[in-house]
Amino acid sequence: MDRNIKLFICFAVLLLLAACASAESEELADYHNGYVENVNSKLTKIDTLNEKSLSSASFEEAYTVQKNELFPIVNEIKDYMDSQEPESKVVKEYHSLRADQVDAWYDAFQMKYDVLEKMVNQSISEEEANEIIMEADEKYIEAGEKAQKADQKMEDLAEEYNFELEDEG
Repeated sequence: MDRNIKLFICFAVLLLLAACASAESEELADYHNGYVENVNSKLTKIDTLNEKSLSSASFEEAYTVQKNELFPIVNEIKDYMDSQEPESKVVKEYHSLRADQVDAWYDAFQMKYDVLEKMVNQSISEEEANEIIMEADEKYIEAGEKAQKADQKMEDLAEEYNFELEDEG
């Protein structure tokens, strides 16, 4: 009888561990798919609008594009990331990497947007504007480095949890 109870307990523990791993794997896949859908899917549109802004005939026109078209999408992404509340430790760690990436990226956009607004209002010198733009570019580089780190983490987790990442491009 004791042997059967021990065997039953071992089997129950194994089932519990498998269920926990499966729940983590499912949460991780759901988080990643949500990120791809709500962040990555908007990056092409952001790049297009950024190019539209950069090729504008005036600072006023560029500011209007950024204010009315570009920044609402950037804010959607930031709001989406800020709304995420992962439950498992592994997804919390991965979310932390993605949140740091998006925060740096958002800060860079905000810095360039603020400079453009000041240029429209003529409340900043060209030298000051260039200095802030260089700082913003450094933030973009930082965001890119953080994105690479997060991408590598997801690749490692996908291997660990045995699921395949679809090509996002």
